[in-house]
Amino acid sequence: MADESRLLSDTYYIRTFGCQMNVHDSERMSGLMAEAGFRPVDDPALASVILVNTCTVRDKADQKALSDLGRLRQHKKENGSVVLAVTGCMAEREQENLHRLMPEIDLIAGPSQVRNLIPMLGDIRSRAGAKGVLLGRSYDLPEMTTPPAIRPPGVTALVTVQEGCDKTCAYCVVPRTRGRERSRPVAAIVEEIRELVAAGYREVTLLGQNVNGYGKNSGSGESFGDLLRAVNAVEGLRRIRFTTSHPSDMDEGMIAAMKECEKVMPHLHLPVQSGSDALLSRMDRGYSLDLYRTWISRLRNAVPHVALTTDLIVGFCGETEEDFEATLRVVEEFRFDGAFCFIYSPRPGTPAHGWTDMPPREVSVTRFRRLEERLDALILEKNRSQVGRLQEILVERVDSTMGRVSGRSPQFRHVRAGRSSDRPLPEPGEIVSVMVRSCTKAGLEGVIS
Repeated sequence: MADESRLLSDTYYIRTFGCQMNVHDSERMSGLMAEAGFRPVDDPALASVILVNTCTVRDKADQKALSDLGRLRQHKKENGSVVLAVTGCMAEREQENLHRLMPEIDLIAGPSQVRNLIPMLGDIRSRAGAKGVLLGRSYDLPEMTTPPAIRPPGVTALVTVQEGCDKTCAYCVVPRTRGRERSRPVAAIVEEIRELVAAGYREVTLLGQNVNGYGKNSGSGESFGDLLRAVNAVEGLRRIRFTTSHPSDMDEGMIAAMKECEKVMPHLHLPVQSGSDALLSRMDRGYSLDLYRTWISRLRNAVPHVALTTDLIVGFCGETEEDFEATLRVVEEFRFDGAFCFIYSPRPGTPAHGWTDMPPREVSVTRFRRLEERLDALILEKNRSQVGRLQEILVERVDSTMGRVSGRSPQFRHVRAGRSSDRPLPEPGEIVSVMVRSCTKAGLEGVIS
């Protein structure tokens, strides 16, 4: 029993909701916990510290986290020595409400407080039985720090280069939870990536709420194009990806870097959100369809085989059938390689939260299904166009039992491939040619050539 008590005293469990930025925040929290002598466990019942890293971009994300917290709250009641901490964007936006509704929670901390995790936990654990604390807001902390991260084994890694957003989109809560835009220095990013390569990683995804706004508030004169070129020069790195970009911050320097840097993959995620200029204006997106069209034309001229993915919202306030049909036309015009589609979810604290002219729910659901059906058909058509062609994939996983590997093409298509001979399977991190033999909307299937 004594051994069990010792084991439980220095263990932690992290539950992560939301985007890649949240995933990487959890990796950084893991790094801090490891430095402090904690060990991860897969079962919250075995942890002395439970961290729930939340998302709040839509109501569904809130409800998932709250449901999880309801179960963990009961566990906390039955095990009073356990520290229950809530982090992430919902924690930032709902600090007071969470503290009031779930007094069992010990710690409520927004994204910018990740760096202070260990001293905050120490304070909570030293005051057993005390109430949880409410912490400062992200935008009170303009500097950007990068705690150490523990990433899962593999060959691909997430690297934060920029945080926060200065845009004022009417529906979006991110500026209120992540604060204003802040960028890391190029030298610090390059050094982190060199360390990742030395540890065996071969691909990095550069993360930010608005990566092509990189450097604009730093006073350094460094642009996102400059960053791509610097990362491209890291020896041993094979591939570079990035997300997410904003149409109003696109520039020729970024496009030139995508064209000239051989490690930068031909894939851009550029949210358009709607095909209606009237709705884009009401959303306060800061661009017109003509501007979006101009940048896509320039990009495709510079990088002919680039894949374009996007985000689309249906059911925003004031959306008419004509507005929705315009969105369908935009899908046909740009022929996206993939899209994240959402039904608009009002977020407290955003300009649009009090607007009352949303389409009826059943109308929005019908439109959403129509949009998804058209996108699914288009993506399948695009994947079929790759059958009979070679794809260069970075091997991420190897299944020796099945004799298969899987990875991503340069355009970010998921590819699974078997071997065509008795040759040994490639190792993770190798780039191999795959002849595509079949496909689904989810990806490509083939054999290693």
